[in-house]
Amino acid sequence: MSKYGLGLASFARLRRRQLILFAFLSAVINGIVTASVGAWLAQTYATYQRKTQAIQTISDLVYERRTRAGMVVWAVRRNAELDELRYRKRAYDEAFVAWNTKVQRNIFMIREISSEGGVTRLETQFQEMLVTALADTDRCLTKAYDARLKGQDSAPILEACRMTDLHQVTLDCAATFTNELNRLTQLSFLPFAGPTDEKRKLAEARIDRGCLRPPALLSPASLAPAPPALPITPKTEPLNSEVSKSEPSKNEPIAPALAPAELQAAPAQK
Repeated sequence: MSKYGLGLASFARLRRRQLILFAFLSAVINGIVTASVGAWLAQTYATYQRKTQAIQTISDLVYERRTRAGMVVWAVRRNAELDELRYRKRAYDEAFVAWNTKVQRNIFMIREISSEGGVTRLETQFQEMLVTALADTDRCLTKAYDARLKGQDSAPILEACRMTDLHQVTLDCAATFTNELNRLTQLSFLPFAGPTDEKRKLAEARIDRGCLRPPALLSPASLAPAPPALPITPKTEPLNSEVSKSEPSKNEPIAPALAPAELQAAPAQK
């Protein structure tokens, strides 16, 4: 082996120093390439893990807030003790604070998942559909809770804001949104393998369908505020009332006019 190796080296007119230099450069280049590829693979996997963790965080926050809101509503409907009601409302408020504390970070992560630099359609759907549904739930829940503390009947308030439908819309929208985010976050070690425009448009269309509100929640006429009452103006008599009073009525008999001869014959009144 060594004989053939030295023969090939002498045939190629390579010296021992040149062989050592070639081996050293090959090892350096191989090490740089291996380290670069390994670092890129590690970074790609770390980005994937960060995205999946963000999706899991969004899912946990949404479902925790929705579940605790349902517990408060159920306590209000069955007229539970005020201590139990306050305990459940306090737990809901903690979930509410946790959601609002991390909502901006979640928006930035949604932007990273969509692989777009500016404001994306997914962000708009997140704020206008999912966040709006949670805000409507919180508004209805708070009104019913305050009425219950005052000793009033909270059932009409929950029925007026369609709490059952709103609770279901929040579940459907959250499930669809997190599922589409998970679809857009697929692990791939290929360069420039982010979600394409076609995938993003399909995900946006599915979110629009999943977060669509039923007709009962689209400002029904029965829940529309009553129009303001017209101002009542006092009745005023016309300006010529004095004149009209001096004029005889149609029902009153009109005395016949006296002739000139009768006027002369009539005695003067003292």
